[in-house]
Amino acid sequence: MTPTEERNIACFTRFIEEGLNQKKISNIADEFINGNIVMEAPGVPTMDGRLKGNDIFKFFTSSFVDAFPDVKCSMAHCIAEGDALAVDVLYEGTHTKEFAGVPATDKYIKGGELWYMLFANGKIRHLKICEYGTPLRAMLLGE
Repeated sequence: MTPTEERNIACFTRFIEEGLNQKKISNIADEFINGNIVMEAPGVPTMDGRLKGNDIFKFFTSSFVDAFPDVKCSMAHCIAEGDALAVDVLYEGTHTKEFAGVPATDKYIKGGELWYMLFANGKIRHLKICEYGTPLRAMLLGE
């Protein structure tokens, strides 16, 4: 494994542990998120399904951890190649506040997503999130 790949894995591991699990996204995001990040994810309310910029990234990720205050995220699998990183992210938690237009359900949910990232100078510059299994919104709505 190259030093670049090790650095990128360490960056994302810290994001999972401190940003999501410890709810410190706004404290550490500037350290590992490129200011012009492009984020593609389910439920993104734009015509092309993309959001751009550090502030919007912080808003979306903070909204998630706020709606699931006991959320625990982990990395099941990780593949690194140069400035690209693919991670199987598992999550579980209780939906206690509104998220993505869905009022609190108090449901305990478990799910998984594949996160594909491109890095530049040790910071995430492009992120694609792909849900698998039952989508989060469907779990919350009982679909």
